[in-house]
Amino acid sequence: MREASAENGSSAPRHLISISKYVPYRGIPHAGGQYLVQHFRALERRYGIDLIAPSTPLNRDALTRPSAFGGRVELLAGRGPLRHGRLKLAADLHSVIRGSAATADFTAEFRRDRRLAGILADARLVEFQWSEMGSLSPLLRRLAPRAAQVLVAHDVITQRWRRRALESRSPAVRSAYSAAASRSAVRERRSLEAVDRVLVFSEKDAEIALNLAPGASVEVVPPGLADVVEVDPGVARDADAPPTVLFTGAMNRADNHEGVSWLLHGVWPAVVEAVPSARLVVAGANPPANLVEQAAAMPSVTLTGYVESLEPYYAGADVMAVPLFTGAGVKFKTIDAMLRGIPVVTTSVGAEGLGGPEHYAAVTEDPQRFARAIIDELRRPDADRAARTREWASSRFGFEAFAERLLGVYEEVAA
Repeated sequence: MREASAENGSSAPRHLISISKYVPYRGIPHAGGQYLVQHFRALERRYGIDLIAPSTPLNRDALTRPSAFGGRVELLAGRGPLRHGRLKLAADLHSVIRGSAATADFTAEFRRDRRLAGILADARLVEFQWSEMGSLSPLLRRLAPRAAQVLVAHDVITQRWRRRALESRSPAVRSAYSAAASRSAVRERRSLEAVDRVLVFSEKDAEIALNLAPGASVEVVPPGLADVVEVDPGVARDADAPPTVLFTGAMNRADNHEGVSWLLHGVWPAVVEAVPSARLVVAGANPPANLVEQAAAMPSVTLTGYVESLEPYYAGADVMAVPLFTGAGVKFKTIDAMLRGIPVVTTSVGAEGLGGPEHYAAVTEDPQRFARAIIDELRRPDADRAARTREWASSRFGFEAFAERLLGVYEEVAA
């Protein structure tokens, strides 16, 4: 059943179908959605876009927000107990059992809803946003036989599950994550090799994808963010503001709240001892109760919860901390800090696919070294390194270069 539609403008001559987990809108708070806003901005130079996504509370809310593109949005409601995105935990588990694939009720809607046939019939390109949606490739070959297919792999899910398994202390939890990784590996291999082209954001992700699916055609297209970041490096920071360390991210993601918990336990006490006026700001929605309780006992730590814009927090930051141990793919929070000239102290996961050691204040999993790097930057910031890193990031992640690369790949695939 086609549950909702939003018309926002006229279509360009060439027709592209995007099948996505999320509906993007201006101001969307998560990194994947922010990427999709810029992705559509680039594609609309040559394509008219119709977006098909599951009907979830987040996506229904997105239809009430300022639109990020000028095409239609079709939300598929599904049937049964998971209809309209109900029982999210059950839906997530169902997806994992299917190899981290699109849920069965969402998949079945493509077969049931004959009205979709008109949307799909004249598509020149079909893209799948996020690896899970790539599981629909065989079905879309039948429904849109003339369309070339591109999978935009925001990350390789199998790597995410494998890292969770390695980090898990409980044998039962480790076994569950290992099983999820095994199922995902089989499904992702099929999906990556089924489409005409796989887009990844870094050479590291390309290596991971090709190790998993040697027959895949993989292209590296770094995300384009630079001209979205309105930064004036000449604006002086408030001299009276306390030394501030920043972390950003959706705090209901285990990757983020576990990393922040590690930071609070193993790193932050040493920082405050050395720099008593230092403050840690954790900017992100939905922090779990245990993290709220932990932070409440530390007067130098602020959990913001949801914020409309991160810009004031970036403007007040002296150091960006990226303490991540699990997850996969390029970390946009790292890019955002680099583009603003904020020194980054990170673990190797936070730096993955993003430059070399010369672009960071430190890359380490050792809490003492992590703390020392933060202390050093708060006391003696390396302005030259920050400027060089900002220049490198701006050239690497500039929007115009991104748009040119992206459109070149799509034109080649559709030829």
